[in-house]
Amino acid sequence: MKVQTSMQYQQRLQRVIDYIYQHLSEDLTLEQLAEQAWMSPWHFHRIYRLLAEEPVNMTVRRLRLQSAAGQLLRSELSLLQIARQLRYSSAEALSRAFRKQYGVSPQQYKQQYRHQLTTAASVEEFTNMMLQPSAQPDLQAYPIEIQPFASVSLVGLPHQGDYLGIGQTFDKLAMLAGEAGLLDEQSRFFGLYYDDPLTVPAKDLRALACVSVPTETRLDPTQPGAGQLQYLDLPQGITVSLLFQGDYAQLEQPYNWLFGQWLPHSGEELADFPPFEEYLNDVKDTPPAELLTQMRCYLKR
Repeated sequence: MKVQTSMQYQQRLQRVIDYIYQHLSEDLTLEQLAEQAWMSPWHFHRIYRLLAEEPVNMTVRRLRLQSAAGQLLRSELSLLQIARQLRYSSAEALSRAFRKQYGVSPQQYKQQYRHQLTTAASVEEFTNMMLQPSAQPDLQAYPIEIQPFASVSLVGLPHQGDYLGIGQTFDKLAMLAGEAGLLDEQSRFFGLYYDDPLTVPAKDLRALACVSVPTETRLDPTQPGAGQLQYLDLPQGITVSLLFQGDYAQLEQPYNWLFGQWLPHSGEELADFPPFEEYLNDVKDTPPAELLTQMRCYLKR
């Protein structure tokens, strides 16, 4: 009975997480979210806060601002259009909330980071760039290390869709792993990314949100969420490692540099394994500008 009850709570809260991500452009009241969980607002508010480790209104606010940051970098929408889409009363209201979260105005954020996004508009342009002997790539743009990586055992939850939305899957994973007793102070969170976002439609992108576990960990199949999790090992090997500091919406920048500039001039060859990231601090209590992401790719040796 306890297992069944726990599973019901997990399913209810996962339904709420899905609802939030799918309705950021709509009013999201506590009563609506509680209804998605089939709970009274009073019980829902407490249960969500304990399992998600933040109040539900903070989750909604954080995700709307993350969406705004992504749209500033990746769309031509005006600040007013973004504000209206994300249910802010005005562009000024969004600007105030954005500045409080990110430390700069939306316009400053856009000017500071958008010009760094090199998207190789066409195969022809990319080929021409690579064949120009006079081109001088900036090979010092980001700190790079070639270093060994020790094997890590993981459990993961699949994600499909825009990589900017993988936070939805990590939120679900944290709930499932926490309920299964898999989280502690030594837990490490990783993301594996299987597709190139510049060539694969956003809806088809595949990734895996993961958390580290002791080797040979296997959940009792009757435990809540056990059937949703995948088991895998990050193997021991030599990796190229890039430590990036900044908001997750900016991660395309170092990836574009790593694959488009550093790799062709490095003399290295990547192994047949997807790039992966380790998240070194908690998005829930870390300013976006201070987030640390360790990006790695295995090298052939």
